[in-house]
Amino acid sequence: MKVKLKAIHIFYVLYLLGLFYILFLYNRQIDLSWMVKGGWNELVELQRSRTNWVFFRTILRYLQTMNYATGMRNIIVNIGGHMLLFTPFGFFLPRLNQRWQKPLAFLLMATVVMFIIEGLQFVTLSGSFDVDDAMLNVIGAWLGFIFLRKPEEIERDFYDREIS
Repeated sequence: MKVKLKAIHIFYVLYLLGLFYILFLYNRQIDLSWMVKGGWNELVELQRSRTNWVFFRTILRYLQTMNYATGMRNIIVNIGGHMLLFTPFGFFLPRLNQRWQKPLAFLLMATVVMFIIEGLQFVTLSGSFDVDDAMLNVIGAWLGFIFLRKPEEIERDFYDREIS
């Protein structure tokens, strides 16, 4: 059992390193110059046009461009990519700590983590803050949580509940 848990830890660390590379370094550049150029106001101004606080705004924009040549590619890469990228998160987290095995606790933790990631992309200028990205990431993590579980875990959660 200890060997299996150690292997899960190793693969989780490798997954996190890959995730960090994709989210913060791949085709991106971390830029903290706003700290000396004008502080928080400078950052907000730099990110103003790239920030989305409205649910489904980005997703609807992708769906509106679906009939263009690059539209379907954008949908697959952006919508599918976000969900696929965080599916392993839903597999690993519950295996590393029992408290994240409960569905509600897992969803809350996944939501907090995704907003932290979006916030870090915002302050490092390696991306933008997009509530749709966070939502898609949580959906991907949830899919990993649900579908990458052992059959006995699924049975325990859905069939062994007391009826009141």
